Amino acid sequence: ALTQGFRVQDARGQLHPFRRDQLFLSIFESCKHRMSALPDATSLTQLVIDRLLQQRSALLKRDEVVRTCAAALKQFDPVAAAVYVAYHPVAQK
Repeated sequence: ALTQGFRVQDARGQLHPFRRDQLFLSIFESCKHRMSALPDATSLTQLVIDRLLQQRSALLKRDEVVRTCAAALKQFDPVAAAVYVAYHPVAQK
């Protein structure tokens, strides 16, 4: 997969492999109130990955991933975005 080479840097500077399934599950959990949660989460996961790939960097900061995901969710379903942000806080700029 194209995302195999991605690394995610957490707030402490530690690197972790990017996990598509982890992203999918967090989106799915945020969309559980929807009847179409499974296909919605599948499509949204791909959308977020596509947006991350546009950054053309193998190193992603955790907060960038969270913000990218939250923005995609907000456009699609504000309730899902609110749930996602509640469980995935980002550092304030």
